[in-house]
Amino acid sequence: MVKVQNFSENLDSSLNRLGVEVSKRIESPEFKEAPIEHIVKESLKSLPIREETPVSAEPRERQGKQNQTAQFLPSYLTTDDPKDDQVKTIVENLIALAFQSDVERAIAAAKRYPPFVEDAFHDALTDKLVPELRKRGIIK
Repeated sequence: MVKVQNFSENLDSSLNRLGVEVSKRIESPEFKEAPIEHIVKESLKSLPIREETPVSAEPRERQGKQNQTAQFLPSYLTTDDPKDDQVKTIVENLIALAFQSDVERAIAAAKRYPPFVEDAFHDALTDKLVPELRKRGIIK
């Protein structure tokens, strides 16, 4: 397997586990006609969650509009509505946590927020992971 720069060993392990879950779903009749993004999102939801270490995705100072993770926000969060700023920041921090630590820890942290935030995180993470999973040959 080819190593990809800027990814931690934990993330590599998470992507391998996610690949196993995606493969199971692709073979399932229930997901036969489903778009790959839906399969990846459902697979993320079924990853085992490790909560042995407390994690936080509390809002930090926004790093401006050039934030790397902002480009992966779902379209329903890309409005200029100021009341969405806190949700955007939380989702961006959860995405950063997924790539700095591992996906399972970020999923555990997302579960501490209302369903809207958790779903927005899953959407954003799916958008970010699908190209990486393709690049690694885990999905086609």
